[in-house]
Parts: sequence; structure tokens; C-alpha cells
Amino acid sequence: MIYTLDFGQPLPMDEPAPIMQTLKHYLSGAAPNPYERQKTLEERREASVQSVLGRLGGLRRKLFTTVLGWAQAFAPLREDSIAFIGFGYPQLRRMLKELGRRMVQAGAIARPDDVFWLTETEVEEASAALDRSEGLAAMATSVRQRQAEWRAQKRLSPPPTLPAMKRFFVGSLNMGGLSTARGRIQAGDTLKGIAASPGRVTAPACVLRGPEDFDQMRAGLILVAEITTPAWTPLFAMAAGVVTDVGGPQSHGSIVAREYGIPAVMGTGVATRRVHGGQVITVDGDAGTVELTPPDVAIAP
Repeated sequence: MIYTLDFGQPLPMDEPAPIMQTLKHYLSGAAPNPYERQKTLEERREASVQSVLGRLGGLRRKLFTTVLGWAQAFAPLREDSIAFIGFGYPQLRRMLKELGRRMVQAGAIARPDDVFWLTETEVEEASAALDRSEGLAAMATSVRQRQAEWRAQKRLSPPPTLPAMKRFFVGSLNMGGLSTARGRIQAGDTLKGIAASPGRVTAPACVLRGPEDFDQMRAGLILVAEITTPAWTPLFAMAAGVVTDVGGPQSHGSIVAREYGIPAVMGTGVATRRVHGGQVITVDGDAGTVELTPPDVAIAP
């Protein structure tokens, strides 16, 4: 069953508040110069490439330079394609909301946004019925049931992998260590996760549950979330570090944290439940740990 709920989530192109906050941060002069940061990262990358080339020769050196060239040429295409897909979401959302408004007039649902709780088939059938000027079946009860089911499922802790297992393999690559730490006991003052972006920082935490909390983010705070998506990217410019419940070295939060040069620890499994807003924490992106201070020494964000 596929709901249209995902289309109800705002993206940066039609919810500009986080971007405006980031621009204000840069204009204030308090933010690191993005051009200097980019130059530093380019210099580190080139130094790493030369270091590898210095250890290779013959066929291995040629193979490395060939594959590196492919990666540098084609990896940006993936990011571009994802961005282009996202450009269509605001228009799709406007279309669905208009359909929802007409379904309210027809007595099928209670509010226009309830259209996002319908399945793809239900939306298509409702649209076709409206085109034929036919009556619509009442769907308000189904919407309420799905909302209740969604709230109940939000309280569950999903397994780190599907199917649930401690380790799984892709060829000879052991991927078990790249899942979340949900399966491990995280009862002490140090949370263990995956080292995703190097560096160490100590600062107050800002625990965000979703886009509805974006206005709580302030410059110099450590962003703590279950998981991040492209809609969260503008917040990274203000973040001193990043911690997530779910993720690995190639997840969105990891990649963007490395691009911004800030420490990040992914896959702690419990950060959003163990860390409180304003609590001072230390993120070690080299060791993959998050050290907690007692809540009584928390600093308000």
C-alpha cells in the first residue's frame, strides 16, 4: 500500500525559511567562509590523491586514476538527478492539495491535507470520479485509522537491517558494522556509532524531530536527529557537528557533514532518546563516539 503522504513533506524550494536562516548566518560574518572551506577540502582531496598515487605503480596506478576519473565525472550526475526529481514535488503537492480541496467539497475527506493519507489507487479513482461528476465514497474513517496506525508505528524502533540480522554480506564485504547501534546497549555516558566525518567538537545539542522543528536550530549547536534528508541540508551550515540514530558512511548526513567539514557520528540508534535539547555533548567523528554531560550542566540553545 503506497500512501501519497511523502508528497506532504516540505522541501527547501517551497519552504525557504531554513535557507533564509542560513543566508542570515553567512551575512552576519560569524559563519566560516564557504569559499575558504571549499578550497581547504579541495587541497585535502588532492593531497590524498597524491598520497595514494605515491604508493602505486604500473597497472594499479593506471586503474586507480581511471576509476577516480569516472567517479569524479559521474558522481555529480547522481546528485543532479536527485535534485531534478525534487523539483517536481512542490507542483505535485499543489495538485494533490487542490484535489484534496475538491474531495472535501464532495464530502469524501475532512481536510484538504487528508489527501496525503490516501493510496495512489484511491487518489486516481477519486480524480477520475470527479472528472465524471460522480459522487465519492467517504474516506474520513480510513484516514483516521491510518493516522492512528502511523502514530503507533512512530513509537516503534525498527531493526537496523531488513531482514533483521546482525550481519549481511555483499560479495566479500561485511556490512554488519555499517548498521545502527540499536542492537547494542547504550546505557553509559558514551554513545557509540559510526565515524562518519572527522573532527571533535563540544557544544550544546539541538534535537530535531522533523522539519517542523527547523526553526529551533541555531549557529554553533550540534544537530541531533533520527536521520537527515536533503531538506535538512541548509541546517548543516549552522551546525557545529551532527549525530543521528540511523546512517552510515555513505548516508546523506555523512556526505554533507564531510562537505561542510564538521564532525559527525551516524547510527547511534538512541541519540534522539538519550540527548536532550541544550545538553552539552562531545562529538568525536574519528572515534565514532558521542560523550554526554549530565543534564544539570546543559546550556539553553
